[in-house]
Amino acid sequence: MIGDRPLALVLVEMILLVLVGPLVTGTIQKMKARLQCRQGAGVFQPYRDLAKLFRKGTVQADTTSGFFWSIPVLVLAATVAAGALVPVIRAGPPAFPLGDAVMLLGLLALARFLTAVGALDAGGAFGGMGASREMTIAPLVEPVLMMVVFSTAVAAGTTELGALAAHRGTSWFLAWRAADFLGFAAMLVLLPAETGRIPVDNPDTHLELTMLHEGMLLEHSGPGFGCMALASHTRQIVTLSLVSALFFPIGPAGGAAGLLLGAGAFAVKILVLATFLALVESSYAKLRLFRVPQYLGVGFVCALTALALRIL
Repeated sequence: MIGDRPLALVLVEMILLVLVGPLVTGTIQKMKARLQCRQGAGVFQPYRDLAKLFRKGTVQADTTSGFFWSIPVLVLAATVAAGALVPVIRAGPPAFPLGDAVMLLGLLALARFLTAVGALDAGGAFGGMGASREMTIAPLVEPVLMMVVFSTAVAAGTTELGALAAHRGTSWFLAWRAADFLGFAAMLVLLPAETGRIPVDNPDTHLELTMLHEGMLLEHSGPGFGCMALASHTRQIVTLSLVSALFFPIGPAGGAAGLLLGAGAFAVKILVLATFLALVESSYAKLRLFRVPQYLGVGFVCALTALALRIL
């Protein structure tokens, strides 16, 4: 579907997601520290960590293949490309057809797959165990995301996120139905799993018995690890932006004032969702691995019920 969002605006939104991604992570870490009565690092600490990683050298296992070098770049490219498909400042389909929500989820799945391949390619038990656990969680998360997208897209008749957000319009808060509440509840359940946070994963640990996503990243070093970390920050804000586009669209506003309003509204929505993640991480303990399917089953039931209500 071709619309009125120029390609330049789409590129600006994509770059904005990449630049703001580490800030969202730093904000979540700062809120967690405050909730736990700690001082904590500043909100710009992830930027300093990335700068340090890109200045370091690279250490690579002897068992890796030549493909291992390209995996961090491919993962980052797939994640950044997914960010181009999410409307950030302005709703409406882009002037140049780039893809829809199905492609967005496919790009995120591709990034997850490449990350697991890189961990297995290193030949270590540490990364292999993390890849195995990540691939165990992925089939429980990705179908539920698809059902949430389809339950929202049925009403709009399209899976293009910009057109879907424009279809809801500025009066989306008056048009919510039971399917919207169930779909939003499913996304709240999936957010910690998709962003690698408690109760599914713990991003602050380096203990191999509790790590999922982080175990795969530690097979890389230097600039490669920096690319993987930046991809993780970007994936997190892309997921939050997907929730924003599906359930809290900004409307097809135009002009400079409309763009500023859209940017402010986007910042507020991301801050609210980041606060939710910080509250969840500070209020619950990490689940045992074999309890995670039961937790994600709640999201599956909500998403399936939302889709059924839309179709019936």
